[in-house]
Amino acid sequence: MSKKSNSLVFMLVMTLVNLLLLVVCFVVFGVIITLIMSKIPALQEAGGISMLFVLLWFGLSIGGSFLIYNKLVKWLIAKYDLENKLDPLFTPKKSRKKREEEV
Repeated sequence: MSKKSNSLVFMLVMTLVNLLLLVVCFVVFGVIITLIMSKIPALQEAGGISMLFVLLWFGLSIGGSFLIYNKLVKWLIAKYDLENKLDPLFTPKKSRKKREEEV
């Protein structure tokens, strides 16, 4: 396989992993926020505060999955030395010309 095809496969797999992480974070933070709201009855009665918790739930889910995804990609690239096996799919035209001259 070429570097371009390795990069494409890596991006597709990691996109699926990112979606899975988003679902897992969504469920985990949903359970946590539901438990918090059930322990404090005053939070259930206030409509504005419950909306704030929903926004917090979505924000934590997206932010948490993004943070875990970034750490995972950096760890995978370092552990398996993927910099030598992957080729950037999106490079500026200036960089492409320099790269073609080097090869």
